[in-house]
Amino acid sequence: MIKTLLVFILAAASTIAVGQTYKWRDASGSIQYSDTPPPAGAKDVQQLRKASAVPQSTSASAPKGYVEQDAEFRKRVAAKQEADTKQAKADDEERARARNCELAKSQLAALEAGARMVKLDSNGERQALDDAERDQAKMESRRAVDAWCK
Repeated sequence: MIKTLLVFILAAASTIAVGQTYKWRDASGSIQYSDTPPPAGAKDVQQLRKASAVPQSTSASAPKGYVEQDAEFRKRVAAKQEADTKQAKADDEERARARNCELAKSQLAALEAGARMVKLDSNGERQALDDAERDQAKMESRRAVDAWCK
């Protein structure tokens, strides 16, 4: 009994939602509701709900198939991977810049503190930097600090 009533209610609701609904007074004066137009002798006819237009199949409102959904998913995944790769590259470059900045600062600090600096000659032997070479190394270190530590 309950199942039959539920089916009847759902069927009535679906016809109201899809079709037109009319209200009128019949010959005896009672109010009638129907989804069909009233007879010719009806009084006070009102159209309560107009029929909802069934949308034509368009690409924007049509449900997407599996192939289209899969293609869109693959595009989103590829875009995310590309963005992640770009971010990782930018992070690596930032870490390298910071490391080079610290190395340049430490070398400049060592040169300015007067620490003994050596260079290798053509035979691979160590030679201490003279004053002119030390000044040149300081200038190069300052340029490196300016370049890496922006």
